[in-house]
Amino acid sequence: MESAHTRVADFLSRRADAADATQNSRVHDGRPDQDARRVMTRAEAHALAEFVREVTTFPFMGVIVDHTATAVATQRFGHPPKGTDVDALRIGWNAYLGSAVMVDINTNVRDPTILRRIIQRAMATQMPRIVDNDDDDKPDATDIPKPAVYLPLPVPLWHPRSAVAMAAERGSALAQLSGPFHGTAWRGTGTVAVAARSFYFLSPEGNTTVFGESTDCEVSITARSVDGSAAGWSGQARRDWDQIKPTDAARAAIARAEQQQNPSRFEPGRYTAILSATAVGQLLRAMARMFNVRWIGPFNPPQSAPPPELETALTVVPADRRGQRVFDPRITLSSDPTDPEGGDFPFFYGDGGMGTPNPKSTWIENGVLKLRSVDAGDALQSGMIARKDPFLMRMSGGPTSVEEMIASCERGIYVHRFANLEVIDGRSGAMSGFTRDGCLLIMNGKVSRPIKDFRIFESPFLSMNRVLALGKPERVAFGFTPPNAQNPELQWPLPPIIAPPMMVTDFNFAALSDAV
Repeated sequence: MESAHTRVADFLSRRADAADATQNSRVHDGRPDQDARRVMTRAEAHALAEFVREVTTFPFMGVIVDHTATAVATQRFGHPPKGTDVDALRIGWNAYLGSAVMVDINTNVRDPTILRRIIQRAMATQMPRIVDNDDDDKPDATDIPKPAVYLPLPVPLWHPRSAVAMAAERGSALAQLSGPFHGTAWRGTGTVAVAARSFYFLSPEGNTTVFGESTDCEVSITARSVDGSAAGWSGQARRDWDQIKPTDAARAAIARAEQQQNPSRFEPGRYTAILSATAVGQLLRAMARMFNVRWIGPFNPPQSAPPPELETALTVVPADRRGQRVFDPRITLSSDPTDPEGGDFPFFYGDGGMGTPNPKSTWIENGVLKLRSVDAGDALQSGMIARKDPFLMRMSGGPTSVEEMIASCERGIYVHRFANLEVIDGRSGAMSGFTRDGCLLIMNGKVSRPIKDFRIFESPFLSMNRVLALGKPERVAFGFTPPNAQNPELQWPLPPIIAPPMMVTDFNFAALSDAV
């Protein structure tokens, strides 16, 4: 019988040649060659997981295999393009011996013999020393986690055309981004990013396996005047490469830059704001952590200090505002791994466990707070269902277009997007940042003139109670984000955010900003 060592050796040798293979990948009859695939199949991930179990020899061993490949190309038009390919393999495992101990390694090693040594060293350095005796030879049956129930994935998150585009179409996409700039006075910088990921969980009992795979694509483009006085940005994000239209993105960036020429200064203050879908998506992304039960903030009643139980273990769920209205009744926020426009894997990492099911979650329903997120360890202690922080989120919309919002606005400011958003006050949810690439003054139902950017100081938990109108939701593009070891959930590819444009009153434009 073929050993796990042999199977994983076959996979690792194929993976070692993946970069060369993808350079020569082709499409026949609309279908990509197998060489275009940059990440593991279910069979290959299973072989690697069994290899880990074989090396560690621990009973009740759960294994996670997470393989991500990204291909990024950036070009300042008129200069040579730059490309970056990343192949990241993460292996994690749990041993249930009285308590769950998790070990993680990140490696690009292709030799099974060396990989065996890395796993053994990780066992020796990351896991506590377990003394063998008559009582500890066999773990108690209560140590074995109960079988989990996972959501099915009826919608495809994996698109073969996107896998092919990783190797074959970045250059042509950059050419399409640069095309509309020819013969104009605008300068542009474009980025094309494509990712593939596969994610596998083998349960401690060995009789439950869960596999997920996805692709993601994003193009973003900045148009800037020669003197740097005006700029415009546009982006598109989709799972399927065939839905990416680089030329449309470039034209939209130029159009926004043209709108922004010769901006004038305008007095800071509180005004009606029309926020694009991109700007609303950025606010939602910054809010995601605040849904966690350990975040004492806008979803909790006012109090002078965090409850003492939160300092160590979440033995008691703190009082919060579940069941109360917290946003405008037209707002519903939800996360659904089976969302056809976004979606995510049906499981995630969590404290005290791994391969934790990721259920559908309606966080806000018609303005009422329904759920809070909680990691696996705290869920066990509190009796709640483990839920991932909603970095993947869909917000409900309305029938009003941006043009109709402008037509109904007597005096206000249109905001295309934000930059450098950060939470300043965790209790109120107040955020600070800057408007960028498309700040326009609206007077008497028309765009009056471009104005200089502002520093904002606003809590979306307040502005989402001052909603005048909502538009049609769409997937938001954030632009490529370089790897960030400190905040891996904030690096590209980001979980999808689907948001509508929104018109609100009394938005706080706190100060002028001369940056462009």
